[in-house]
Amino acid sequence: MFLFKINSVKGKIGIIRALLYYRYGEIFINFFKNLGVSYLLSPKTDKEIIDLGVKHSSSEVCLPLKVTVGHLLYLKNKVDYLFLPQFVYPYEKLYPCPKMLGLTTIALAFYPKKKLLSFKIKGNLFFPLFLTGLKLKKDPLRVILAYLRIKRKKEKKEISFDNKHLKVAIISHFYNLYDEAIGSVVLETFKKEGFVVYLKEDLGKEILRKKDGFSKKIKWAFERELYNAFKYYLEYVDGFCFFYSFACGPDSLIGEMMEREAKERGVPFLKIIFDEHSGREGIVTRIEAFCEMIRRKKNL
Repeated sequence: MFLFKINSVKGKIGIIRALLYYRYGEIFINFFKNLGVSYLLSPKTDKEIIDLGVKHSSSEVCLPLKVTVGHLLYLKNKVDYLFLPQFVYPYEKLYPCPKMLGLTTIALAFYPKKKLLSFKIKGNLFFPLFLTGLKLKKDPLRVILAYLRIKRKKEKKEISFDNKHLKVAIISHFYNLYDEAIGSVVLETFKKEGFVVYLKEDLGKEILRKKDGFSKKIKWAFERELYNAFKYYLEYVDGFCFFYSFACGPDSLIGEMMEREAKERGVPFLKIIFDEHSGREGIVTRIEAFCEMIRRKKNL
């Protein structure tokens, strides 16, 4: 018997293809499938969604948040409820940026509160998914089984480095790189230039969550991951590309620290700041010039 009452809901559940989706999306979708719930995932980000988000957002917020607003509005009249957990912290009480933390409040500008399926994520996905499941199905055992049957990716093993080709580490958030409308140009251009690309997501938790030196002082969860990935790759790659959004305060600070350390070690460091006005051609040109600089530095 539970000590709290949860009113059940019925209908199609909306899931936005933005921000947390690019880390936890498969878990969320697997859970709803196992539960036998009808859901609608917003489409891949395109110009229409970006324009929609830009139109209804403050000019002072980052592009990933504007994209998220676009996805929220795309689903508005297509679903009965919106699944939008409030991300408080992923682990060790390290927090995301304030805008991500307040995303459910932003959603209230477009959805009535009764249409939001929003529970707090505090280091563990089970409890928010369990409470969400109880609102959809009144059978606790069925909800628990749906969670236990979620297919999870295996933890990344230690990676090997290709010494026959030039190597670049792209330091960026998962919601930037894996949203094709935002990050594909960076990945594609480096690969086209013949570089072997290494990402933060190629590394395991034991590396990304380290608390050594400066990283111990970083209280933003995802920025600590960025910095730890940078420190790990510093020994192995020929250059870095830090790809981050305009108006992101935490990234700007961490970027300065990484750039200084890379300069001290003599490792080329490229910073690319993007927003909705960034042109693909401009980004490609900068990356091509950066790659040529590395080749000349290596006498290739």
